[in-house]
Amino acid sequence: MTSRRPLFLVAGAAALAGSALIPIAPLALRDRLPDPLATHWSGAGVPDGHSSFTAWTLVCAATWLVFCACAVAVGLSGWGRRRVRGMAGATLGFGAGVTAAMIAGTLRANLDRDSYRQAADLGPGVILVAIGGAAVIGLIGWLVGSTGADQVDRPPGEAPRLREGVREGQRPVWIGYVRSRWAFLAGGLLAVAGAIGALLVVLLPEPLTPGWPLAGPLLGLSAVGLVGLTLSSAQVTVDARGLAVAFGPLGRPVRRIPLESVSTAWAEQRRPAQVGGWGYRISGQGTTVMLRKGECLVVQYGAGDDRFAVSVDDAERGAALLNSLRERETAA
Repeated sequence: MTSRRPLFLVAGAAALAGSALIPIAPLALRDRLPDPLATHWSGAGVPDGHSSFTAWTLVCAATWLVFCACAVAVGLSGWGRRRVRGMAGATLGFGAGVTAAMIAGTLRANLDRDSYRQAADLGPGVILVAIGGAAVIGLIGWLVGSTGADQVDRPPGEAPRLREGVREGQRPVWIGYVRSRWAFLAGGLLAVAGAIGALLVVLLPEPLTPGWPLAGPLLGLSAVGLVGLTLSSAQVTVDARGLAVAFGPLGRPVRRIPLESVSTAWAEQRRPAQVGGWGYRISGQGTTVMLRKGECLVVQYGAGDDRFAVSVDDAERGAALLNSLRERETAA
């Protein structure tokens, strides 16, 4: 049975971190805010609802905790499936965006006002930025949550090995998966933090932040995080077409080696120091996708006997299938 412990750890950490961060900006600006605060506006842009500072802060925290609870509820429906993890991540990301926009927008409208009745109109532009920003952060959350393969409960005992060649008419497929945990965490954190930071600096009033001039670098930081997230994982597939290595939660980009180009394949142990470090490396041993040290699937291909390797579990079975498929094609 798939463990749900990661779900509770992620949701619990998000709930605690968010609850700790939510009061920071409001408390720092409390002396410049009216009490009660304007917390609701009519369609005409006139403040028509208010709350005390304490009640409003608690509502913001409660809103975030509700999104965390919703993410847990989504995750419980099948945490082992990528689709479910992606939906849970999207829920957390969208909730973070909504909560950040709620705080920043309310502070923006109430700052340096003598009464909540004098609160500024948020305007359609601010609302569109808030909704769009929350949607983008939700998309990043979906990408982060979708990283990883579907987790399948396997029966106990030794996994079956390829003992015979591939017969005509058979269409066997071998799929392996590898992920760099540190690259995944660093990329995901940079992507989410950069996007939330950009949303905050745009929505907060100008005396507090420079707005768009700072939003640009933060969005760039988020983009760097997304690139790191994409290159932090790979799905390796061996089938009748050859070898395919698809990167990231979207399965793009893809490195392919056609079956007719393959000379031979084997499994060997490699370390980052042997190939020049982590990531996509080119060295005297050819090209290596090094996301974790240890067992690698190595393919020799092309007229010049080029070599391509990717670190992945159960590489021996992948190499065996690739060789068998190549033998069948050669014999045909």
